[in-house]
Amino acid sequence: MGRVKTLPNFLTLLRILLLPFIVVLIIGGYYRVALFLFLLSAFTDFLDGFIARKYGQITSLGILLDPIADKLLTSSTLISLAYVKLCDPFSVIVIVGREEAITGMRAIAASRGLVIPASAGGKLKTALIMVSITLILLGVEPWGEFLLVISAFVALYTGALYFYNFFKELKER
Repeated sequence: MGRVKTLPNFLTLLRILLLPFIVVLIIGGYYRVALFLFLLSAFTDFLDGFIARKYGQITSLGILLDPIADKLLTSSTLISLAYVKLCDPFSVIVIVGREEAITGMRAIAASRGLVIPASAGGKLKTALIMVSITLILLGVEPWGEFLLVISAFVALYTGALYFYNFFKELKER
């Protein structure tokens, strides 16, 4: 886990570097170009994890940066979509608020020597959000919006599970 310069870490950093371009393109009304960069970023999310596991390139930096990059990608894109009124701001508030709460909880857990890994529900939530963003950027707002509301409910549910498991683990220690 000592190496920092790995392909998965490069892909994670690329995802972070693409974010300002996605935001500016959405705000500027260039939804198709923003969609292309968003999908490229989402693909790097899949690819970095796959390569890291398959080739033993899991690093401490990657473990830290990957979930941050995921949250930045979904949160900044959703906030941009809400800003240009392409999606419901209430779902965005729920999702982004959950992401911030989980990030804070993970920081507290890490300070106590606990690692809170991503759950299957958390991965489902991320996939739902990415599909809903894709549909919204494609101009299929009703379906994208519907899926975004579902994503918000999944975000609340999985967030509650993360906190439950965190407090359970603290109590057992």
